[in-house]
Amino acid sequence: MIAAETTKSESSWSWKQAIAARIWRYSQLFIVLLFVATLLTGFAWEYWVWDILANLRVQQIVVAVVLAIVCGFYRRWIWLGICVACMMIHLPWFLPNGHHTAGSFDYQIATFTVCNVNSANHHFDAAISDILLDEPDVFVVLEITSQWAEQIEAATADAYPHKIVRPQDQGNFGIGLYSRHPIVTSDVFRLNVDIDSIEAIVQIDNKKYRVIGTHPLPPIRASGFHDRNQHLQLLAEHLRQPNESFAGHPTIVMGDLNITPWSPIFHDFVSRSGLQSSHRTVGQPLGGSTTPTWYVVPTFMMGLSLDHILHSDDLDCLTRRVGGPIGSDHRSVTVTVGGLVEESVEEIDELH
Repeated sequence: MIAAETTKSESSWSWKQAIAARIWRYSQLFIVLLFVATLLTGFAWEYWVWDILANLRVQQIVVAVVLAIVCGFYRRWIWLGICVACMMIHLPWFLPNGHHTAGSFDYQIATFTVCNVNSANHHFDAAISDILLDEPDVFVVLEITSQWAEQIEAATADAYPHKIVRPQDQGNFGIGLYSRHPIVTSDVFRLNVDIDSIEAIVQIDNKKYRVIGTHPLPPIRASGFHDRNQHLQLLAEHLRQPNESFAGHPTIVMGDLNITPWSPIFHDFVSRSGLQSSHRTVGQPLGGSTTPTWYVVPTFMMGLSLDHILHSDDLDCLTRRVGGPIGSDHRSVTVTVGGLVEESVEEIDELH
């Protein structure tokens, strides 16, 4: 009887050992894959797959944390060190940039919203309600079709009488800009491909803003990757070298840029354009929001921050909100920015 119980106990222990050994083997495999993926993010400029890995830094950090816990449980310290090294490579992309210009002078507030409604989405009321939730001064709608344009017009004609709309029924690159305030001047321009972007000077109270809405191609395969990167490079040049009608004003750029803030290509665009990304808002933990704006399925781990509002150095991003489900695969982004009014700018110049 005792022998039978001993044999049963040994069998149970052997089974547990086999499960534990298998878990560790799979963990080792995932650590190796994580390490390789982390290294390849440094070559994001070279190949579209490596760029996708760079855009998945949040997910890689989560995986690294889980694997580090497993390593600690198994007391595998060298493997734990590899996990920590991967985290240390990714974490600097989330550190604050320290940008803040607010002072004791007069400060003007303005709110902007961007939303990719998805041309195949017919949840008009949900999307429009979400866009208008914060009563933005200006909003940009992407993937706008003729039907979407009609629905938005019906809901916003009185509150947003100023608009520039370029719907597209065959494709996903229609765009519209709507404003509560007068549009002083505007232009519809194209960069490297036949996709419309909108540029406008909007007069909000006593301050003029240069507002741009844009939507580059997604980096799917090598061709889309090249076109998106070229779009961002040309947009950066366009921002730094505006014609006389658009020069000298605080700037807001809104769009589904098909890239996250964690890609070195996005970092290069920010550096070249002279803009600041609104995901680094005042008071955000680690200096930046990681809330996804695009979901392949509605879970955090399967989402990416693809929709952006960027601003020039003479503005502060005070608040940032990512909207809720609207039937689209994207969520809206709304920011409130603050900037010194003209009189305060002159006062600061006199002090210097």
